[in-house]
Amino acid sequence: MFDIEYVIKNNGSAATSLTDSIIVLYILNSNQVLTVSGQSPVFYTNRVLNVNDTIWGKFKLILNITAGDITVPFCVRAFAQTNNQTIDPNQTNNTSCNNVLLPVNEVTKALQSLEVYPNPSSSVLNIALDYKFAKLITVLDLSGRIVEQINIIDKNTQINVSNLNTGIYLYRIIDTEGTVIKSGKFNVSR
Repeated sequence: MFDIEYVIKNNGSAATSLTDSIIVLYILNSNQVLTVSGQSPVFYTNRVLNVNDTIWGKFKLILNITAGDITVPFCVRAFAQTNNQTIDPNQTNNTSCNNVLLPVNEVTKALQSLEVYPNPSSSVLNIALDYKFAKLITVLDLSGRIVEQINIIDKNTQINVSNLNTGIYLYRIIDTEGTVIKSGKFNVSR
């Protein structure tokens, strides 16, 4: 997930009027981006844009990439309408493109380093995860009852399992936004 910022500037010789609209499309790999509701296209309506004035915008792009870093062409295209008639319908003077490096999803990369050991465990379960947004580990029994919650302070967290009955338990790793980023199971044995 990352933010794309753009600026639209009125390079024309006249201001826009309240009946004009400016429409912004986001294009990734030659495809219009519509994955986030309300994000593309963006409509600026009932707004006067004087000569040389600008509009700043921001777009949050969410992509799940698991195959490694890739570079893709990303474009922002703006066009205007007056009374529902498109100005510059060929969109020749209003597209800005750049190649954007899209890194492997941070969570995916972090989870590749996840270690849960020893499994089975009789006294202490170690969970090692190098992800700065990991916040909480929740331990549940097989009925779904929470039996332990541990705040993640650094990349190595220890859970005392010596007070748990022998059996299978589930763990959930939760990030700062409350999202479960990983779940799994471990055994307690004596």
